[in-house]
Amino acid sequence: MGNKLKLYAIWNVAKSEFIKWITNPRIIIAGVLIVFIRSFAVLPMLEQSEKYGEPLNVMEPFIAAGNSGMLALFLPLVFLLLISDFPIMGGNTIFFINRTGKLNWFLGQIVFIIISIFVYIGTILLSCMVMSKGTFSTEWSNVITKFNAAFPDEAGGFVSKLIPSNLYNQIPILNAVIGTVLLIAMYLLTLALILCLMKMLYLRGAGLLSALTVIVLGAASCSLKINVMWIFPTANTLMWLHYKEILKEPITPVENSFLYFLILIAVLFIANLFVLRNLQFINIEQDGM
Repeated sequence: MGNKLKLYAIWNVAKSEFIKWITNPRIIIAGVLIVFIRSFAVLPMLEQSEKYGEPLNVMEPFIAAGNSGMLALFLPLVFLLLISDFPIMGGNTIFFINRTGKLNWFLGQIVFIIISIFVYIGTILLSCMVMSKGTFSTEWSNVITKFNAAFPDEAGGFVSKLIPSNLYNQIPILNAVIGTVLLIAMYLLTLALILCLMKMLYLRGAGLLSALTVIVLGAASCSLKINVMWIFPTANTLMWLHYKEILKEPITPVENSFLYFLILIAVLFIANLFVLRNLQFINIEQDGM
C-alpha cells in the first residue's frame, strides 16, 4: 500500500468518519451528559448566584464541569462510549486503503478523532455558557470568590468544591478555561490512541477494557488523593489539583502535565505506526474486531 502523504486523501477519510460519527444515534449520549452537567453543576451554581445577587462568569460552569472529580469520571466515559468502535474497520476500510494507502487512512483517523474531541468539548463548553445565564468577563465572578465571606455559614459548600480556591486564587479564569480544554483534549486523545492501537492488534475488547481501567483507576486515585494518581491521566487533567489552596506555588507545575501528555501521546502514536506497518486488511469484512 502506498505511503505517500496526500492531504486531500487524509481529509476525505476524516470527513467520512466524522459524518458517520456525528450521525450515529448514540451521539444522543452526549445530550444526556449535558443534562447531567446541568443538574450536577450548573443549577447549584445558579442558585448560589441568585442568593448572592450577581451573575456568574459564563465560563465558570464549564470550569466546574472540567475540574469536578465526579465529571472527571463521566466526561471520558461518555466519550469512550461515543468512539468505542474507533477506528471503524469494516468493509469500506479496504476501499479507503486501496484509494489512500494505509498511512493516509491512519492519519485521516487521527484527524477525525481530534476534530471529534474538540466538537465534544466545544459542545459542553457552549452548553455550559448558555446555561450559565452569566456575563462575559476576564475575571472570576464575585459569586465564586466572595460567596463564602458573604455567607460564612455556607462556606465550604458544594459549589466551593466545584471551583475550589486552589483555582481562583492561583490562576486567571482564561488560563483555567484554556488549560481545562487542552488537558481534557489530550486525555481523550490518549484514550483514542489506546483504542486504535488495540483495534489494529485485533484486540478491540482489550482496548476498551484498558481505556476503561485507565479512567476508573485515575478517578479513584484522585478521589483518594494518593501520590500514585499522577501516573494516570485524570490527575494531570484536573487543573485545581496542581495548586495549593493559598500559597502562590504549584504542587505540580501544569507544564509537567502537558509534557506528560505529549510524551504519552507521542509514544502511543509511534506504537500505532509500528503496528500499522505490519497490519493486513485483507480479511476484513465487517467491524467486529
